[in-house]
Amino acid sequence: MAKNFHLDIITPTSIQSFDDISYLRIPGLDGLIGIQAKHSNAIIGLDIGEIKLHQNGKNIVYATSGGFADIAKEGVQLLLETVEPSNTINTERAKKALKRGKNRLSDKKCDLDRANQAIKRANNRLRIAQALSKK
Repeated sequence: MAKNFHLDIITPTSIQSFDDISYLRIPGLDGLIGIQAKHSNAIIGLDIGEIKLHQNGKNIVYATSGGFADIAKEGVQLLLETVEPSNTINTERAKKALKRGKNRLSDKKCDLDRANQAIKRANNRLRIAQALSKK
């Protein structure tokens, strides 16, 4: 019985493929979801959050703004709006995006849902970058 599986991370601008994934944690709309080899088939909506994969004894962490997971016994495909490796997150850019989002909340003409989503994405990126810097 296989202990590892194949993972594809697909965005509008890139495709990344990983072999020998032993564990994957994704931010489902209803909470965190853990996936190991031979997982039951499912299609799951993903929220803004952290993607963590375990490959060859190492954890790899990404920030995402959501999408879908297509889980099959053979492997997993993550169809994402965005994905950003934790070690490449530009914290200054994320801080500016957070400030812009907060400023939009006070604008009566602004779409509040859009402003809140921008704040959530910026906070996610900052949280993941800060967690990496503590290691």
